[in-house]
Amino acid sequence: MSPPLRVGIISAAWGAKAHLPAWRSLDGVEVTAICTSRPETAAKAAEDFKVARAFHDFRAMAADPEIDIVDCGTRPPLRFDMVMAALAAGKHVYNGIPFAKDLADARAMADTWQSARTVAVVDAFMQAVPAMVQMKAMIDAGWIGEVFGADVAFEVPLFSAAQTNVPGYVWFADPANGASAGRNLGSHMLHLLVHFFGPVASVTADQSLTLKAWPLEGETIRPAVPDRASMLLRHASGLPTRLEANWCKIGGDGFRFSVWGSKGRLEARAPVFPMAHDTRLFGTQNPALGSAAVGEIAIQPEYLAVPGCRAVADRPETGLLALASIFAKMRDAINGDGAAAPDFAQGLHVQEVVEAAATASHERRWIDL
Repeated sequence: MSPPLRVGIISAAWGAKAHLPAWRSLDGVEVTAICTSRPETAAKAAEDFKVARAFHDFRAMAADPEIDIVDCGTRPPLRFDMVMAALAAGKHVYNGIPFAKDLADARAMADTWQSARTVAVVDAFMQAVPAMVQMKAMIDAGWIGEVFGADVAFEVPLFSAAQTNVPGYVWFADPANGASAGRNLGSHMLHLLVHFFGPVASVTADQSLTLKAWPLEGETIRPAVPDRASMLLRHASGLPTRLEANWCKIGGDGFRFSVWGSKGRLEARAPVFPMAHDTRLFGTQNPALGSAAVGEIAIQPEYLAVPGCRAVADRPETGLLALASIFAKMRDAINGDGAAAPDFAQGLHVQEVVEAAATASHERRWIDL
């Protein structure tokens, strides 16, 4: 039996709280290190999360010969140097979303990955949620017939005039962090659309800032990025799709992903971010005029388990089974079995779409990629 792959996680926030349980659910993987920006916080994180080794310098972690995979879980401007250091050291890399703060960084990371010839994966785990995996399999098998179109929306009040519901994410307000509703929420949905329907050939968009102030514990955050984005996309196949992202919509419907064709329609729904335990699948093949009803479709057992993984689909931990599924494919690819996805090539393409959408909104025109 091969020795376990050793993972070092950079971040005691999202990386430790969400990624660590998923890595630990896998056979053949061991989380051996955690890294924060200071010795005292690194030591505390290692103690709190029961990780053997603590680092306060990501370069030292990247260079360590006893680490195989570096999981980078911080905001985009910080992640760039971390990813580049890990790739330069020949490490396999897991990179967050948004992929990069801008297109130059995205291209540099993708080029370095191609040269390093290691396994590098992006944190777009929506496509691994069981309902989405079954939905794609049904579409590929012809359940809705010829695909005519799709729309996807993620509309929730992360921020409102009354309160900030995600205080840990106020960094979204600063354009220097590569943030916006289209870049953050939109990137996740774009990965899903590209995974289902292939690359995007052209895009037009409308993006704007609506909520000018976020209240936060006695202070006011003044965002300087769009908090809503509408995108019309034309895939290389010719298929049209539509995307809506809004992080200030009070009473928003959460997540909805609808695909329709010549024989019917399928729709995945989640109350907030799609997770294995709360994303439900609906569908109809009823062609009757005015019939909007869709019935719930049970998720089949084969989509609720991952080989070599002890994660359980109905547990509510953030992203647990979907993350574990992405990690498992990464583990298998490193061991020479199959390909990991979504990889840095897909990450770069989505970044290209994000940047083109921003230009399209500013110039009020379609942009060809």
